[in-house]
Amino acid sequence: MESGLNFFPNFERIWYNSYMSESAFMKFKTLLVVFCIAAAAALILYNLGVFKKSTQPAQNENTSQNPSPSQEQPATSTSPSGQTSETNTPSIFAAPIENWQSRVTKKLFGIYITPANSPVQPEKFTGYHTGIDFETFQDEQNIDVPIYAICDGSLKVKERASGYGGVAVQACRFENQDITIIYGHVRLSSIAASVGQNLSAGEKFAVLGTGFSQETDGERKHLHLGIHKGAAINIVGYVQNLSQLDNWIDVTKYLK
Repeated sequence: MESGLNFFPNFERIWYNSYMSESAFMKFKTLLVVFCIAAAAALILYNLGVFKKSTQPAQNENTSQNPSPSQEQPATSTSPSGQTSETNTPSIFAAPIENWQSRVTKKLFGIYITPANSPVQPEKFTGYHTGIDFETFQDEQNIDVPIYAICDGSLKVKERASGYGGVAVQACRFENQDITIIYGHVRLSSIAASVGQNLSAGEKFAVLGTGFSQETDGERKHLHLGIHKGAAINIVGYVQNLSQLDNWIDVTKYLK
């Protein structure tokens, strides 16, 4: 038995003499050796990388520390020559007017308006509202209220139109598609930009027309803002069929 206790002489003698029989001690010694061998094997495998945890996040994992590629880089397109160029396809618009959240109180996107149910009286229009009306405050009736471009794009139209008075139309790109922005009830003389000139998102380019004047075609002082899908210019403020709203975008879903 003495030769079997040479591995850990002092420890094994104390343990053996104090607590265990010879057969029990041998079993313990065997288990201890097996444990040491298993631990050594596990350490070798770990160093070889078998048990190393992957540091790359799962493809479908959504974390605040790892923004998606669409947040990190602008969308790109490939030209016929094979060169890649950036395209202006934002997912969020700049605010068209200051304090915009407090101004959406009467005519929302898609609301069905008639002379009988309209929140604005008297009312002369009927149909589904294609845009958003941003109201003015009482203390703004006799001052200039600035209007800002909501995206980057060229000015396509600035003219007088029935139902609007002054109206401006801007061409932009949104989520890889052409859109046109309608800014209704603006003072045409306040627009310094020429047709074809580029407007930058957040750039002040106009002021609202005076309420109940030719500048607003007799309407109250407010901004009607519509977004029409496609490059074709369409400035209608109302459509008669609910399905036609599919051609329009609710800007409040994408404002900063």
